Amino acid sequence: MTFLLFSLLAGSRLAESAEPVAASAPETATVVSVYDGDTMTLGTGDKVRLRLVNTPELRPLEPYGLEARATTTAFAAGKTATLGYGATERDGYGRLLASITVDGQGLAEHLLDRGMGHLFVIPPDQTDLGPLLAAQERARAAKRGIWSTAMFQGAMHITSFHANADGDDRTNVNGEYLRICNLTPDAIDMAGWRLADINGNSWEFPQIIVPPGHTVKAHSGRGPDQKDPEAQLEVYLQSMDPIWNNKEDRATLYDRYGRVVDTRAHQVSTDTP
Repeated sequence: MTFLLFSLLAGSRLAESAEPVAASAPETATVVSVYDGDTMTLGTGDKVRLRLVNTPELRPLEPYGLEARATTTAFAAGKTATLGYGATERDGYGRLLASITVDGQGLAEHLLDRGMGHLFVIPPDQTDLGPLLAAQERARAAKRGIWSTAMFQGAMHITSFHANADGDDRTNVNGEYLRICNLTPDAIDMAGWRLADINGNSWEFPQIIVPPGHTVKAHSGRGPDQKDPEAQLEVYLQSMDPIWNNKEDRATLYDRYGRVVDTRAHQVSTDTP
């Protein structure tokens, strides 16, 4: 009896200490709901962040955000999808990072061809980008969807602006960053490009080659630049102190000739929940 009790207790402790097992990534599943153009939920309960395309946001609402959601809904909702994965199956939020194919057609190419998003590569990723770039260029030439708006006329686009770092910005200067994507079919050397804040203070980029569809993260602080496109590109603006105002600021990207390429505002909402 004593031995049995000991065995049960030992087994219970082992079960409590065991690492949780991550759910396996499904190869096929039904898309049961669509949040926005590049985010959906499967019948397995998994949420999916679509690989290789970035669509307009719903919060705050960006131009063609609703149209992108409607396009993805018509393409995939209620249908059985085949999922394809790159080097990383899940992101930091636990979402699947997957391509979606329905009846032999890829959702990413479908969205790009209709101007409902832009190519968005987070390496490592060995996908042949040729068909996706071709779809994007067809949409751009026809000024379909996002390509008809002012915010997508430049060669690079600020896709996210993290002005407020986790914790105290003064001790986490590199927690401030912007992610900037190359919208063109050609590689871009950002040497001499600048980021400026709302007051006109500016910081210059070092030489870094950004391939088509790839992004570069521009951190406020100091660190070793990561220039190998086989991984996430990263540069450091070499500031000892936080750059961006947590309450309200605007980041403006200039090319080496001083021309405005893109701009993105950061503002803390004052709306009552």
